[in-house]
Amino acid sequence: MKILKGYTKKLHHLEACIVERYIAEEVIEFCSEYIEKAKLVGLPESWHDDRLGGKGSRGLHVITQSVEHLLQAHLYVLNNSNEVLPYILQHEGLVKESNPKMSKNWVLKKHNKTFFDWFKDTIFADENASKTLRKLTDGPKRNVITWQGYDINKSSFYTKAQDEKSTMQNNGVTLRAESQHFVSVHDDNPCVAFIPYFGFIEEIWELNYVKFIVCVFKCKWVDSNTDMRINDVGFTLVDLKKLAYQNDPFIMVKRSK
Repeated sequence: MKILKGYTKKLHHLEACIVERYIAEEVIEFCSEYIEKAKLVGLPESWHDDRLGGKGSRGLHVITQSVEHLLQAHLYVLNNSNEVLPYILQHEGLVKESNPKMSKNWVLKKHNKTFFDWFKDTIFADENASKTLRKLTDGPKRNVITWQGYDINKSSFYTKAQDEKSTMQNNGVTLRAESQHFVSVHDDNPCVAFIPYFGFIEEIWELNYVKFIVCVFKCKWVDSNTDMRINDVGFTLVDLKKLAYQNDPFIMVKRSK
């Protein structure tokens, strides 16, 4: 409101002055998008512009995580690494070949249980394996750096605990992922679909693989099978008290929105 008041130059035509100045700034801003290296007129520059790669912003702590939770995060990193993808497909094929009479649902569960040990042995025996793959087989360090705030892709993310101290809410995340849905344990023809998932950030971890660091959000996800609706203005409404998918709490920071 203070900015709009500053637009008034003639006391007899307050509304006209505000509209005229506002439209002028909108036009200049629109045109500046087509001019290389032009600066916006009348608007402050974003302080996120230099934080595309990811950087912790507040609440740094070093915590020794449990082996169970650390392995859960590590398996998520493996399953979402482009360099590991060929090995995932190879292992799924081997499990299916060794168990031709089992359903696809059974094969997928068996793959998830045995992949890490198989992957580790495979990379260890491969002299041509990259340094990245070798570090992934070693797994991250037990001491994990955690943050209460993280800036990436010109956006700020906070944990739910941090947001409780602020009037701004930046702990919500959404993910559109490809999922296989089985009707039953004997179903051999799963339905593959892109499903939107909604949740909030509980913790922010930096997994240290010595040669590189992978940042992940540990989230609590809303049950997508419960009441989810879109209101009159296009916002998706979910019930944050109805949670699910507790075995898959992690998401790569670069994939979050």
